[in-house]
Amino acid sequence: MSNLWAFILLIGPLIFIHELGHLVAAKLVDVKVTRFSIGFGPALLRFRMGETEYVLAPIPLGGYVSLLGQSGADEDVPIADSDRMLSAKPLWARYLVLGAGPLANLLLPIIVYFFYFVINHTMVTPAVIGTVMDGSAAQQAGLRQGDRIVAVEGRDVRSWREMSQKVAASPGQDLKLQIERDGKRLDRVVTPQKKMQRNEIGVTIPVGRLGVVSAFYAPQIGIIDTESPAWNEGLRTGDVITSINGEPVRTVEELERMLEVTGDGLVRLTYLRARPVRTSWATLLYYDSAHAQLLPRTRGDPGTGIMVANTFVRSVEPGSPADRAGLRPGDRVLEVEDRSIKQWELLAEVLAQRRDQPVALTVQSPGEKPRKTSVALEVRTWRDIYQQDRSYVWFGAHPHQKIDMPAPEPIRGRFTYALASSLEETGTVISMMWSTLVQMVTFERGVEEISSVVGLFKVAGTAFDQGPGQFLLLIALLSINLGFVNLLPIPILDGGHLLFFTIEAVRRRPLGQRAREIASAVGLVVILLLLLVAARNDIVRYWL
Repeated sequence: MSNLWAFILLIGPLIFIHELGHLVAAKLVDVKVTRFSIGFGPALLRFRMGETEYVLAPIPLGGYVSLLGQSGADEDVPIADSDRMLSAKPLWARYLVLGAGPLANLLLPIIVYFFYFVINHTMVTPAVIGTVMDGSAAQQAGLRQGDRIVAVEGRDVRSWREMSQKVAASPGQDLKLQIERDGKRLDRVVTPQKKMQRNEIGVTIPVGRLGVVSAFYAPQIGIIDTESPAWNEGLRTGDVITSINGEPVRTVEELERMLEVTGDGLVRLTYLRARPVRTSWATLLYYDSAHAQLLPRTRGDPGTGIMVANTFVRSVEPGSPADRAGLRPGDRVLEVEDRSIKQWELLAEVLAQRRDQPVALTVQSPGEKPRKTSVALEVRTWRDIYQQDRSYVWFGAHPHQKIDMPAPEPIRGRFTYALASSLEETGTVISMMWSTLVQMVTFERGVEEISSVVGLFKVAGTAFDQGPGQFLLLIALLSINLGFVNLLPIPILDGGHLLFFTIEAVRRRPLGQRAREIASAVGLVVILLLLLVAARNDIVRYWL
């Protein structure tokens, strides 16, 4: 019963908004509306207001607005109402009336997303650079850790999310950035690198990347040389340096700079080492503090032997591709596809692109020489709470990545930010739906992803259990879906009627009644076939 009520609460507002759009548009252009019905079947509740009868019916799978002269067939219409028939109105008015329903469904998610961002995005991650990737567009443009990006192409940037979206939309294009550094405003021109990335529906699209992340990496170290001063003094991979010669160390970049400054002088440092304590419900990490003094070597491999831990393997899943390729905890990844790397993110990027293709790695174990290996990746699937299949590339090795995130900040211009974000989110969903449709038409994607009312019933209950926020987001998503689908040029849908009007505009005369009836019959068959396929998909997905 809870699923049933959730289902009614999910599709009820969508149907009401859709039919209300038709009703309001018809009233605006003086088309007579004889009935406004939510649901099908015998009326549970009815009342009349003016010339229109309003009905609530028991089958909540749709609704309709009865417009005078909508069918185009001969109707027994009083002479006084002859000019109020839909067919008697000019073409623009008919476009408005039939298109208002889908457009209302496309307007609803903007409103829902607006309130979602207003309520849930009072605090945002600032557009402050935490780490600059080696060889990235940001590095080439001279961006540094700690720079705050305040504007892109003269437009104010209020969050990391806004900055990322603007950069992603400009692959390979010069962008003028305004940054704030040490209290001063500086201008920089950067060309985001063009990367091919799979979006949420699996479509590979070009996106722009600066090569920056918001996280600050803690000064966690890795040691590969077992004869180095650091190893001999007891330091090990995973230790976190907190001070050097009495000066605090906060990030990996500070660690590298301070070690360069010390040269071949004595290095006094303080470090933390994690000590796992296992309980019946979790494994807790306690950090013990210790001190060390290192005298860097001047011969052979000079220095202290301290390296950044980001390319060192912390753990390997048993039986994983990384395990089968011989990777072990403590190993350091030196190269991927003969390209030297200094950050694990560069490895992850290559793995995501190669997916199920072998990847050549050069790795090194403590005290040993570098070796080459090949990793045969696997693409695995899993099902989310909505029983939708998701895929990911399984590598199985995980790095040392102790990070600190910048403190969230109150959003500036809360309402304008929410409006811009709601428009962006709605546009993104529509774009993905269009890409999916094109893939289905070109047979790049099958129809097994289509869902029916059975699937909606299950999804409604799951979203309802997740809380009002998730339920409202689902309403927004399905409202976009309903508006998009109804605009498709399939007879019996609103888009089919709009297609008839367009043909009429081109031919300068309406289609014959017989042609409209045949087209509507074909459209009905197409819709019924899709519904059968969708129902079969849901039965397999949820019960078999």
